[in-house]
Amino acid sequence: MEKLQRGFGGDGEEEGYDAVVVGSGYGGSAVACRLSMAAAGIRVCLLEKGRRWESEDFPTDSFKLLSSLRMESRNLGLSFGSKDALIQVYEQNDSSAVVGCGLGGGSLVNAGVMMPTPVRARRHLKWPNDWEKNWDHCEASAAAMLKIQSVPVKFSVGQALEDIAIKEEVGETSETSVKLTVNFDLEDQRPGSTETSKLQEMGSCLACGNCLSGCPYNAKASNDKTYLLSAIQACLIYNHPLI
Repeated sequence: MEKLQRGFGGDGEEEGYDAVVVGSGYGGSAVACRLSMAAAGIRVCLLEKGRRWESEDFPTDSFKLLSSLRMESRNLGLSFGSKDALIQVYEQNDSSAVVGCGLGGGSLVNAGVMMPTPVRARRHLKWPNDWEKNWDHCEASAAAMLKIQSVPVKFSVGQALEDIAIKEEVGETSETSVKLTVNFDLEDQRPGSTETSKLQEMGSCLACGNCLSGCPYNAKASNDKTYLLSAIQACLIYNHPLI
């Protein structure tokens, strides 16, 4: 908790924060970004237990992948692997969870697939009715921030995802219905977008297939290159710290 108590200002009063966000996954990074950009005066503290991963740090072979893995079984009371390992697997009762540990959370170790939300999911009774009004706007905002691009070559996994899109009645079932938050350098940034213009310089996808263990070519639009970068830039503009 030392990060929450950053010493004292010039007038002797202790500095504090208006919001503390725990975790830098898609939820935490988006919240930190929106709070930081909302208005001057909001001081945001982001807490992340993992470290910052650079493209050259990600494992690219089986041996390195095993050294970047942590497994923990609450059922057996056993665990192995570093506590700050990139990929962490948790087992408890009849459930298992795989999470990414690092600045960017799960975005570091997912395939970067972005598909339109199935209509039946959007209209599920458990969602608040007001959400339907803003759904398209929110999806468009996320797509702009993550700079989604169409897959230039339809790999076998792309065909499988398209089949799922058809089955889930997404609506649009052409090759554009499945897009990735990966840079192929084939599509320009959306004109007039203030968010995509802030994105960190990215490399190009070489189709190495290492998306699930972190992109070694800096081509995936993970949270540290999108939401968190925008949050940090907003804090610099307002002269407010983001940890």
